[in-house]
Amino acid sequence: MNKGEEQTNQDSKWQDRIWVLSVAGQAGLFIAFPVILGFVVGLLLDRQFNTVILFSVLLAMAGFGGGVYIVYRWVQTTVKKHLADRQKED
Repeated sequence: MNKGEEQTNQDSKWQDRIWVLSVAGQAGLFIAFPVILGFVVGLLLDRQFNTVILFSVLLAMAGFGGGVYIVYRWVQTTVKKHLADRQKED
């Protein structure tokens, strides 16, 4: 392997690492937003119906479940697209 091929291979590894980190960061946001939204809506419902934290907890858990489902579906399509793009390059 010559120096140019080695440099290209090293650049490709860094691009893959950056891609994985960006996917992980986006996945975290895709889980956090539904949880926060569920919690805020739950707080409003708790105030409306004068309950302790019943709706806040239930809707935050539902938001977590929904966020995990969204991440699962999104990662499936993103990884398939990324692998297809990598195969086109090779």
